[in-house]
Amino acid sequence: MREPHRIAHLDCGREWRGGQAQVLLLARGLKRRGLDNLILAPPGPLLERARSEGLEALPWRARSDWDLAALMRARGALRRFRPDVAHCHDARAHAIGVPAARSAGVPVVVVSRRVAFPIRPGLKYRMSVDRYICVSEAVAATMRAGGVPPDRLAVVPSGIELETGSALDLRRLIGVSPDAPLVGTTAALTAEKRHEDLIEAAALVRARVPGVHFVWMGEGSRRPNLERLRAARGLEDCVHLLGFREDARGLIAQCTVAALASAAEGVASSLLDAEAAGVPVVATRVGGVPEAVQDGSTGRLVPPGDPTAMAAALVEILTNPDLHLVMSRAAAAWAGQFHIDRTVERTLEEYRFAWERRSASPA
Repeated sequence: MREPHRIAHLDCGREWRGGQAQVLLLARGLKRRGLDNLILAPPGPLLERARSEGLEALPWRARSDWDLAALMRARGALRRFRPDVAHCHDARAHAIGVPAARSAGVPVVVVSRRVAFPIRPGLKYRMSVDRYICVSEAVAATMRAGGVPPDRLAVVPSGIELETGSALDLRRLIGVSPDAPLVGTTAALTAEKRHEDLIEAAALVRARVPGVHFVWMGEGSRRPNLERLRAARGLEDCVHLLGFREDARGLIAQCTVAALASAAEGVASSLLDAEAAGVPVVATRVGGVPEAVQDGSTGRLVPPGDPTAMAAALVEILTNPDLHLVMSRAAAAWAGQFHIDRTVERTLEEYRFAWERRSASPA
């Protein structure tokens, strides 16, 4: 039986965030294995990076979940490419890409779900989807709770590259001493990431660890509010907002601890990047985070919305060199299982599974 060989990826993200990184890493891995890929994405980082790597990529944007013109453009591109599998990578691509793929005659349609928010009942989840790929068990649980049949769900964790790559000297970049303890965060400055809680925690940590600095890599709509709160807490000299950084993975590798205060997470691949570099993590116990961070081994998990608990965990690791060393080694060892090659292989398995099931039951 012929296996799926041509994969079309549909993504509507206009910025470079974790989801877009996963699309590129997946397409790159599939290409190495001899599969043909087409990426449909808005003009922006994903489209540009895909083209720079020699991947076939076409500009495609959608203004809403029910953008009929975007649906027709996607259908035309899919008819020309004739993929075996259409893989929709975000919520809007799900809404538009599934009917576009079905009307274009694509045999298999797969949707990735990267967030652990409860799903809203409606037409989107009654569409003909062969396989939902969930990035964590927590995400799969929300899908089951929302009524998605369990036999259409698969868990494939996000993947990371274990090599951190080169980056500037982070301490020199922010103007601190070579031995200054750093707490790093890689996350968009958006409401669900709860940087406000990190600011409150930073004030508490600074009282116990005077030389500590907090470094944030990411951009977003909450920046003005966070800058005002930082000033109100008198933390302008120790909380550094670096904005979006191409070299974020190399910079987080230079931190003493990584922190994330999110109210919701699918899996948080930025935490896996930190662990791969041997950086212990303090994060909130939400969504798929407990599947990425081993509490007490590779870091600490704390309740969401609790800056005091976040601060206590950070102080514990920052002030205990022996604990830091043990956690650092455990983090690097643990992260190995999330190598992107494993994600690519597991995704291929799900393509094949859906292909074989569709072939056996063409109706």
